[in-house]
Amino acid sequence: MKNFFFCLITILFLLNSCSKRGPVLKIGLVADPQYADKPTAGNRYYRESLWKLEEAIDTFNVNNVDFVQNLGDIIDIDWESYNSIIPIYDKLNPDIDNYQLLGNHDFAIDTTHLKDLLERLSMPNFYYSYSKKGWRFIVLDATDYSYYSNSLHHHDINQVDSYYEKTKGKSNNNNWNSAIGEEQQNWLKQELDSASLRSQKVIIFSHLPIRPQDNPHNLWNDYEIINLIEKSHNVVAFINGHNHSGGYVFKNGIHYITIFGMVDTKISSYGILEIYKDSLVIRGYGNQKTLHLNNE
Repeated sequence: MKNFFFCLITILFLLNSCSKRGPVLKIGLVADPQYADKPTAGNRYYRESLWKLEEAIDTFNVNNVDFVQNLGDIIDIDWESYNSIIPIYDKLNPDIDNYQLLGNHDFAIDTTHLKDLLERLSMPNFYYSYSKKGWRFIVLDATDYSYYSNSLHHHDINQVDSYYEKTKGKSNNNNWNSAIGEEQQNWLKQELDSASLRSQKVIIFSHLPIRPQDNPHNLWNDYEIINLIEKSHNVVAFINGHNHSGGYVFKNGIHYITIFGMVDTKISSYGILEIYKDSLVIRGYGNQKTLHLNNE
């Protein structure tokens, strides 16, 4: 009888230890499917993004992720492209939430449809946040100040010009990039302060990157966002798309992760982010690299 109880206690201890070693959260990540019903151009396989995304959704379902975060540019061009790609996300298990954010190609539609963009993507606002299991997830609108989105955002065009002019002589002086304005920056600071008060760790999602420095894909005002988030002590990672070749930088305690673009491969590319107590793991599929990252 003593042996029986000893074995039972040992089994319970081992089960408890295993459960503690499991991830706190599992998050499906997709960047830049850029679906369009048009032929391949160079290394961009536009039509192939439909089956690639279906594969990703199947993988997320099998692995029972907690939610999926898209990193923008789910289409390349045309409003009608949404009619083909959005239904694929509907194949997620009913208990898996799906979150979208805006990328520059999401605006490559007839301007008459711009007013319907948030509703079509089931987004609560241009930028927003949500919390799960002690973590705060902040979703930025990297398209805030730009030439391609201003017919929706209606900012003073002189302010857009000002952000763009400040990049003269820099590699990110491209009109397909953009800036995050003062109002959104103030909101971001409030979100970071609120998360800190609640002892929440933070992961930020964006379409455009802010690191490495002197990257042609960076936000026009990357330095402002870097200064803002690196003053906070609870930001663990900044995860983005836009740069289809992917990438990783660790700087001042923050993991800057660029997810490889799904459209830029004959196979596929997506990942599952596993959050552990003291580390992050990006489990890569297709062209997406697997990353093991210390969190402390």
